Amino acid sequence: MEKLAEMSLFALAEHEWECLCGKKHALKAHILYGEYAAELSKALNKIAPSSKAALLCTRDAFLAEGQKWLEVIRGAGVQPLNVIVAKKFDNALENIGGLFSLPDDVRAIVVFESALYDVASYFSALKNLPAVYVAFSPEAENMLSPVVSLKIKNRTERIYADNEKYVVVDPQAIRGGAPCSEAFASLSSAIVSLIDYRVRGVFTEEYCSESYHLARAAVSSAVNAATAQDAPLKLIEARIRLAAAENYTEGKILRGGENAVAEILESAGKVPLSLAERKFFAALKLIDLYQAFFSLPHGKDMRVPDYVSRAKEVGAITGGNETHILEGILKSAEAVSEERVRETGRQLLSEIDALKNLTGKFAATYRAIGGNAAIFSNYSPQEVRRAVFYAPDIPKTFSVLTLMRESGALEYLL
Repeated sequence: MEKLAEMSLFALAEHEWECLCGKKHALKAHILYGEYAAELSKALNKIAPSSKAALLCTRDAFLAEGQKWLEVIRGAGVQPLNVIVAKKFDNALENIGGLFSLPDDVRAIVVFESALYDVASYFSALKNLPAVYVAFSPEAENMLSPVVSLKIKNRTERIYADNEKYVVVDPQAIRGGAPCSEAFASLSSAIVSLIDYRVRGVFTEEYCSESYHLARAAVSSAVNAATAQDAPLKLIEARIRLAAAENYTEGKILRGGENAVAEILESAGKVPLSLAERKFFAALKLIDLYQAFFSLPHGKDMRVPDYVSRAKEVGAITGGNETHILEGILKSAEAVSEERVRETGRQLLSEIDALKNLTGKFAATYRAIGGNAAIFSNYSPQEVRRAVFYAPDIPKTFSVLTLMRESGALEYLL
């Protein structure tokens, strides 16, 4: 079989095979490359002929570009229905009702803004509608995620997204679009998730070698491409490859500690940061913590925390169901053994040491390509400690933080 990392995006999107991990893998997406109006018309003619498509956009984007986007949809012979939403979806007045009550004759959801990819992903999955992502930015968080999260009325709602997906990549629009800093931040932060995925493989046997190597190659490509001449296009391609690995593992490969910390940091800080910015900050912090943890001598006595109180605290922070959270904590705790912690440390420490030596370079690259340097001073030490301390108890985020939390080392190192 041709190596996944060497396949073209078109071949990767259409590829389906029985993996050695025991599962059949497929991205279930269509990649369209070219001038966006023509490619969007092709997609809509296929999935919503002579019907309606909902255009999701923020108010500012609609005022600036909305009429042009509506005309493109009309040019495909499809009637557009414009839905204005806020970038920060939760509790925004304009979001109430519009997406939950889409007419029955809407046949697709179209989104141009990367800031709304999570909203489009959630509601297209909820309504089982095809989603068309027109990539005007190299940042594409949640574009093809198999499991999508959205905070609605202060509760984090998650949904499995197996609806049909199209990605329209216009090279010219990408090159002249948004800066690369957010895409670099999002993609490079996955180094922590990849460590945690390997750790999860040791303790829970949730592991697919093919997916891991595809994801690792995508992240490496993104890091190396950040300052390249054609960086925006290389970064969106790396995102699609990483999304393939994410789909193959039902989202598990990117469910690392940096995501959990970023979720808790959402409501903290001097100013609100994007998910990519929070993840990047968290990733640099966690590499230091992971290195410190595996460098410590480990005894045989494991700590037994108050799991019920932990579930209540995390439920209050995230809006999650306490019973569900408690079940996840207990399942994770059951999988941890000190012997495996020591063995995992021996296997991973040299790699984590190397990553720690690169964190300064990551931060410098982020600043050099226009990243928000204020992210490094946005949170107080107390806010960071709180986020890291409670992150391992968020459901389905088994990570090195889980090992640290169960052994009592997390309190010591923080």
